[in-house]
Amino acid sequence: MGGSMKPMKLQTTRWCLLRKNQHSEKGHTTVELALLILPFLTMLFGVMEFGWYFLHQHTLQHATREGMRLALVGETLLDEQGQPMTREDSIIQTIKDTAGGVMDSNQVQVWIFKVGSNYESPMNWEDLAPNAGNPADFMRVKTRYDYHFIFPVIGPLLS
Repeated sequence: MGGSMKPMKLQTTRWCLLRKNQHSEKGHTTVELALLILPFLTMLFGVMEFGWYFLHQHTLQHATREGMRLALVGETLLDEQGQPMTREDSIIQTIKDTAGGVMDSNQVQVWIFKVGSNYESPMNWEDLAPNAGNPADFMRVKTRYDYHFIFPVIGPLLS
């Protein structure tokens, strides 16, 4: 009779140990989640941020191309009063209108300047007034938009 009681006691002890380990695994899962949630969210927001950044970059490139197409054909736009705009103002307006769907068009900076036959930009081109030259002249259009990151964690990682 005494031999049959001992195995029963061992089974009860094992069951208590298994139940004890199940409770501690919940703590492990919580700790693992706490350690992994920050890198996961950083990656998720980083992907979203880069998608938004590349949308801005693509839009600005497309807008600059549209301004150059207008410049190549020599067309000018009309202002609000129906008066023809200058060639430079028409190029700038086309770029800002095209970019306005995605970004703040008031923050888009546009430079237009003539280049020589060697295709080099003139010195201090950022300080020059917009000058597209004549239709047969070579010109360059440069645009800039200062992008501000939406998620504050991503910006410092890339700076």
